[in-house]
Amino acid sequence: MLARSYLSIFSTTVFLFSAFVVRADEGITRTGKVVSGSLQIVHGSWVFRVDQATMMDLHEFSYLRFRTSSTPLPKAPPTRTLLLPNEQRLTGSLLALDAKNVTFVSAWGQTLILPRDRIVGIEQANASLPILHDDFETSLKAWRFDGTAGIHSERAFFGKSSLLLDPAVQSAAREWQPALRDGSVRLFFHHGTAATNLRWTVSLILKSQATATPGLVIDGDGYSCFNMKRKWVAMKPSTGWHMLSMELEAGRLRVYVDDALLGQTTLPRTQAIQGIRCNVDVMDANKKQGKLWLDELIVSQSLPPLARPPSDAKQDSLWLAQGEQMFGQIVSADAKGVTLDAKFGQRSYAWSQLRGLLLARPKESPMSGEAEILFRPSPGFPVDRLRGKLIRWEEAKLIVQHELLGEIAIERDRLDKIRFETSQKMR
Repeated sequence: MLARSYLSIFSTTVFLFSAFVVRADEGITRTGKVVSGSLQIVHGSWVFRVDQATMMDLHEFSYLRFRTSSTPLPKAPPTRTLLLPNEQRLTGSLLALDAKNVTFVSAWGQTLILPRDRIVGIEQANASLPILHDDFETSLKAWRFDGTAGIHSERAFFGKSSLLLDPAVQSAAREWQPALRDGSVRLFFHHGTAATNLRWTVSLILKSQATATPGLVIDGDGYSCFNMKRKWVAMKPSTGWHMLSMELEAGRLRVYVDDALLGQTTLPRTQAIQGIRCNVDVMDANKKQGKLWLDELIVSQSLPPLARPPSDAKQDSLWLAQGEQMFGQIVSADAKGVTLDAKFGQRSYAWSQLRGLLLARPKESPMSGEAEILFRPSPGFPVDRLRGKLIRWEEAKLIVQHELLGEIAIERDRLDKIRFETSQKMR
C-alpha cells in the first residue's frame, strides 16, 4: 500500500523517442546538483547529454531519475516477487519450480527460465496475502448473475477470455471470505471510447450495510467515484485496458484507475470488504449499446511487516503467513501453491498460507553488473531492482544484459532510477 506515495504528483511531460535518445530526464550529480537532459549513447559510450554541446560522463552522477506520466500496466499478473542475489527483485507470475529450474514471467511479459540454485527465494508481491484470484478462464460458479453475463474469448487482458457485460439490466457479484480489512481489490477492465448508452458501476459489498456503498462509474464521460467523501476530477475515457484498484488501509479507502487517484473516503475500523458487484444500467431507454470486459480479479490482504528470515545453506524453507519457518526440500511450486518434503512427510501449501519460500544455496554468488536499474512493475507496486549492463535504447525500451535473465527490454515508462558504478567509464 505504501507504494502509492510516489503518485501524488502527476507529470504531463511529453517524451520524444529515437533509437538512442530519451528526453526530459534528470541527473543528480555527486554534489547534489539537478541537471536536465537525456541518457544516450554517443560514439559507443553512455553519456548524459545536457544540450547539443554538453555531454557529461556518468561517473559525475549519483543517479539518474526518469519522469513518466503513467506506469504501464503489467503484462502478467503481479502476484509474486522473485528474489535474486544482491537484493535484486523482479515482480510477475510464477509458472513453475522444479528440481533444476524456476520458470517466471516478468511484469513486462517475458518468460524466464532460471537455474534454481541461483535463486534466493520467492515472496508474495507487494507484501500481500492472496484471498482470491479469478482469471475468468473457466468456471464462474462462485459468481452470482442477473442477465446473460458470461465468459467470452473476444477480448482478454491475461489468458484467453474475460467476463463481458453488455446488455442493460445486468449484474454480476462475487463474495469472499475472510472479509478484507486492510488490503486491495484489483480488477482489470476494458472500455472503448466509442459512443455508448450504457453505464457500468463497480461497487464494493461491505460486511455492514450501514455504510453507503462506495464504487466506480464507467461510462462515455469517463471514470469517476460515487459515495466517497473526497472526489477528484473524473478521468477521461480511453480505449484499452485499465486497472481498477480499491485499496483499504487503516480505515481509509482509496480508489485508483491506473495511476490516477479518483476518490477517498473513511470506513469504520470494524467495517470490511466482503465482495464486489458490477451493474449495467441504461442511460438512454431507446438505445442499448456498449461493452465492458472484466479480467483478473485479485483480492489481497496486507501483511504486517516482518523481517525476512535468513535462508539455510543446506535446506529449503517455507515462510508462513504468521512468520514461522518450516524446513525441508521444496519438491515443486506453481501459481497455486508449494509442495514441501519434510520430516513429517510431503505436504502441499496454498500461497494463501505463505509469505514466501527460501531456497537452499550452497554458496553465496554475487552477481555482476555496472548499473542498478529500478523500475515499476505495475501501478501501486513498489519498484523492482536489477543489476546489469546497459546495451542500447530500442525505440521506447532500454535493453539490458543481465547475468541470469539474459537480454531484457524494460519499457522506458517503467524506469524509475538508474545508479551507476563510478570506478570506470561505461561502454
